[in-house]
Amino acid sequence: MPDQPSQPCGSRDDLRIEQSRCLPNRYSESSCRRCVAICPRQAISVDEHLRVDPNRCTGCLLCTTVCPSGALETNQPFDTCLAALRKIEKPTLGCCRTNASANATLACLGGLSDEHLLSLVHSLTGTLQLNLSSCQECPNSTMLDRLTERLRRLADQGTGQGKCRISTVEDEVALRVEQEQLNRRSFFSSFRSVLFQSAAVVVNATQQSADHRSEYAEKRVPERRQLLNRTLRALPTEPGQWITTHYSHQLTFSKNCSACQGCVASCPTGALRTKDRKQRPEFLQLNCTGCGLCVEFCLDQAITLSPARN
Repeated sequence: MPDQPSQPCGSRDDLRIEQSRCLPNRYSESSCRRCVAICPRQAISVDEHLRVDPNRCTGCLLCTTVCPSGALETNQPFDTCLAALRKIEKPTLGCCRTNASANATLACLGGLSDEHLLSLVHSLTGTLQLNLSSCQECPNSTMLDRLTERLRRLADQGTGQGKCRISTVEDEVALRVEQEQLNRRSFFSSFRSVLFQSAAVVVNATQQSADHRSEYAEKRVPERRQLLNRTLRALPTEPGQWITTHYSHQLTFSKNCSACQGCVASCPTGALRTKDRKQRPEFLQLNCTGCGLCVEFCLDQAITLSPARN
């Protein structure tokens, strides 16, 4: 069992868990173990059911950045965080440990996936500070290398070049947190917004801290992919296409396909759709997260899934 932190960090309650979307739970022979591999606390198991040990989990949210099906997602609505950051010229994003030194917070910055970072750099303007001043002493400090790796990858592939530049600040002395400037009208508007946001967080925590249940046949595009699609829709054609080549997949059927529609049933995101039961399914690229379950499930071995950039 990990040492108890002297300051608050995350916990299992920061996760929303949906068993029916876990790939090994949907198909026992699925090889997906992304969440298990990335968890620094060995808190996750998928042998029979997807389980997160509350005694080990410290809520670093790294598992939410790699789960391709939405079985593990953060409980906190990212749109609320994004709306708060938009109000500040040079905003600061922190975690629950740096609440007093940030304009918006997440349970842990380890939950900032590629999709979240792309949304930030293409939705905000100016400079966004990531307050990492408490990360070294935090039980979730292992997330720092992962976050740094994601920022470097976005810079190297050119997808992170947007209207906003992300700056990481590890020394609190170097941190400059700006506050929203309010006139009378904007004060009441902001106050009302805070009330709604607080109510949303309370309702969210009350209703979703436990495992979420849904039917196996229910299709849903995971939140990370929804966020990416919203970012793409707001971008001009050229940068949007460039991001698409790095974060989308292409699927092809070989002549062995018998049009059994089994892949349609197994796909958790609705990326495969039946239009004619005698024909091969239709592929919806914007719904696909590249989980690969259709490839593993296909009895005819007729499906090839590859990154769009290939």
